[in-house]
Amino acid sequence: MLFENAPQFKGLPEEGFSTFALQDREQRREAIIDTIHPALSALGEDLQALLAPHAAEPLIAHLPRLDWPRGYQPFCTWLALSREAQGYQASLQINLGVHADHVTARLGWDTSSDLFGRFEFLCRHGDLEERLLELAESERLLFRGYASAGWPEGSRCIFESPKELRTSFDEVRRRGVWWELGRRYGLPGAMPLITSAEFGQEVGRIFMAMLPVYDGIVGDRRL
Repeated sequence: MLFENAPQFKGLPEEGFSTFALQDREQRREAIIDTIHPALSALGEDLQALLAPHAAEPLIAHLPRLDWPRGYQPFCTWLALSREAQGYQASLQINLGVHADHVTARLGWDTSSDLFGRFEFLCRHGDLEERLLELAESERLLFRGYASAGWPEGSRCIFESPKELRTSFDEVRRRGVWWELGRRYGLPGAMPLITSAEFGQEVGRIFMAMLPVYDGIVGDRRL
């Protein structure tokens, strides 16, 4: 067992994925929160306990309200671990994203953040690129960029590669809204795994591997 104590997380609820297809925006939002967020909250507590002894600073678990900006159409939800108590979306996140057709364990950035531009610069001209490439290889992770799309899709993967970090920056600069390095679980094929307690163990292993890189990036005084 990876977790020292019995984990609270028992898997994501299979019935929760149908909530993303509800036509009414507010009904969909409430159903996502009521159905999926309890499992994500439990996973967040497990992960905080697991990562705390190894983290440079305490990590705070965040779940979205899914009601911002005004008129936003919820098409996904997530659990984000961040040092930031507020404004975590402006910085790098250790994040589990839950979509209708996939779930992804990832290091992720909102590409509209000013900090993302600085991060890209330091990858291209500093030593961050090597660390990220080593993490991608050791954990079998992929660099991805996503563009926005109309609901119900919400976002669309526009780039995916195990090694082409710089090209991922080129693509998100052209048309992307989200950048990530992570492992993606496509549905319905991965449904037996993600609805099991074993998925919490797998996410924990991936996030443990990501933590030193996360701490190094967010603790870099150049960012």
